Amino acid sequence: MDDTREYTDDSAQALPLTVITAFLIVFATIAILWWAKNRSKSIRRGECLLLCGVSNAGKTLLYSRLSMGVAKRTLTSMAVNRGSMILENPSSDRPSKKIHIIDIPGNLRIRQREFNSNKLSAKAMIFVIDSTAIRNESKDVSDYLYDILREKTFRQQRLPLLILCNKQDLNDNQQTIETIRDLLENELTMKRKTRASSVAVHQGKGDTSDDIGRRDKDTFEFADVKDIQIEFVEGSALGTEKSSYADHYDDENDDIDSAGDETDADSGANLNQVYDWIEKIWIK
Repeated sequence: MDDTREYTDDSAQALPLTVITAFLIVFATIAILWWAKNRSKSIRRGECLLLCGVSNAGKTLLYSRLSMGVAKRTLTSMAVNRGSMILENPSSDRPSKKIHIIDIPGNLRIRQREFNSNKLSAKAMIFVIDSTAIRNESKDVSDYLYDILREKTFRQQRLPLLILCNKQDLNDNQQTIETIRDLLENELTMKRKTRASSVAVHQGKGDTSDDIGRRDKDTFEFADVKDIQIEFVEGSALGTEKSSYADHYDDENDDIDSAGDETDADSGANLNQVYDWIEKIWIK
């Protein structure tokens, strides 16, 4: 009789301990799964190269250069272009890389929609600027860049962003990387102040926690952006083609697509900095 009571008492004591242990295991499992899911969301990066920029910057010509190895004359892209390029690995014992490229149209009416639809696919981004027209287009360019720099997904991923000052072969105004950078920093400074004032008026406070640059600094500088890896380079998607071809440099003039004319690509010397940057991102 005593043995039975002792066995019953031991079982009664063991049961709560078993329940508590099981509960702790389930709770710990849920917590770990939740952490892993949210961590993967915060650092997950796509595998594609996004090409962005306003209309006539030369994005689609750059896309043709990268994906097909030729400078193909095209007209306005009103839809996303998708292709790929093969990046040879300098190490002979390692395979080449296939890089998927997404060319986002620069048309103001559709670029935001397509940008939002494809931004999660980005492993890196090239933002193309027309060096010959940056003085007139600085506001539109800076507005687009502002949205990119504020994008939380990119900031969480520390997305590599290359700002290509394109058409340097046609740049009669001598707009250098430094002058373009300074111009954009001035525009972004004004943009940030305007937004801060707007937030203060509508919300009663200047909450700029999702803004760009340093919050304790009145002026914006690209060097202050720490959560996106920004580099500036200059180049020419046109390359050293015949001078007559320069008349058709703009890849976005009409609301149609056209195969147009194409010429053999040169060695790509005018895009060496772009290729070096791509290699740095995809082949480490």
